[in-house]
Amino acid sequence: MQKITSITNNQQGSVIIMAVIILAMLSIIGIAATSTSTTEVQVSTNAMLHNIAFYTADSGIEAGRATLNNLKMADAGSWDVLLRNMATDPPGTEVITWNDVDCTTLNEIIDAEGGGGRTVGPATFSLTIEDNDDLDKNPEVDSDDTIFLTSTLVAPYRNATATIRTSVQGGGEAYAQEHYNAGSSGEAKSESETAAAKLRW
Repeated sequence: MQKITSITNNQQGSVIIMAVIILAMLSIIGIAATSTSTTEVQVSTNAMLHNIAFYTADSGIEAGRATLNNLKMADAGSWDVLLRNMATDPPGTEVITWNDVDCTTLNEIIDAEGGGGRTVGPATFSLTIEDNDDLDKNPEVDSDDTIFLTSTLVAPYRNATATIRTSVQGGGEAYAQEHYNAGSSGEAKSESETAAAKLRW
């Protein structure tokens, strides 16, 4: 007597099919986990590069503040020289001798001071200055002892950039803590009595 086996009762090979389905699901989960971890590494790397760029630009602001204050103490007209040099293209028609080095820009002055110059770790900041709106209508002359300082960093990796802009007041030791003095331009005398002694922060 011949035995007839129904297809619906035949379970041969079902284990292989289930194993292939489970293997496919595990592969999909593994690929998703790899993609997520790669994205997380990229995000953390970008955050690290941004922090390096920002803090390097911030150190440029601090170096620029100190150097500008020292320049103002050494020669009251030094800021005007730098402003006139910034207005020319290519920059630099007037010279400031700093540490026995002839300099035409704030970057060159900081480099002449030594101690690593404008390089912080793997990055280098660049400084520019411009006259604030001191009502004298001449961007090449500082008439109120206040200028804008901009520190820019373009890192050599992944185009990480940072730019910080601040105002700087100078005039020697009296301005070491960035006092605000509105009376020096001659245009805001009414403010000077109340504002001269106030700290900006």
